[in-house]
Amino acid sequence: MTSSANGGPKGKSIRGQYGRKRPVIGLVAAVGLLAIGAFLLWGPIGLGNGPLSGASNVIDGWADTGRLPVGFVIPIHNSGNAPAVIDGLDLVGGTSYPRPHVLELEVLTSGLCGGPWPARQAVRGFVLVGCGGADAGPLIGHAFGVTPPGSFGFPAAAEVAAPRPGTCWVMTGIVVHYHVGIRHYSASDPYQLAVCTNPDQVYSAENAAEAAG
Repeated sequence: MTSSANGGPKGKSIRGQYGRKRPVIGLVAAVGLLAIGAFLLWGPIGLGNGPLSGASNVIDGWADTGRLPVGFVIPIHNSGNAPAVIDGLDLVGGTSYPRPHVLELEVLTSGLCGGPWPARQAVRGFVLVGCGGADAGPLIGHAFGVTPPGSFGFPAAAEVAAPRPGTCWVMTGIVVHYHVGIRHYSASDPYQLAVCTNPDQVYSAENAAEAAG
């Protein structure tokens, strides 16, 4: 090995050191570009749930012996000072039972009732048999204003498929994706429902929802 005039090794060149750093620099640049792309596509990400909530703080169960589509009201509360526009909604499972499969998401003209209800198709969208008003249009893209004090909340609603014969489905929460202006949020809230085709299975399914919550 040869040495430089000051005694240091000549084997480590500037090019060699730069070659080892270049992958790290490339990775940092790629992460930065992804962050910029996400910002341009979605806008800034809000912290926490933000001003919107769709929680239900009770556990409900039902025996869907006719295997009809099931509907339930999601009381949307907007505690902010600007409209919140819905971008998407996810149902959370978290038990050994499957979670429900969403068929449609709509907004009703009224719906001061909780728990699962039979759902039927209407001229536009769906309605809940025995609960809620007429269909007022799709939930996705709907803008909810500020919730009046003391209100039940704006009646969003989900229609989901019935459980398979001899089984149940269980949900323990919902995640509402929405934006206020250019700021996007994902609000995670408890919402516990259990629906079975056999009445004898409902109690166990409700217990599973409670344990997971």
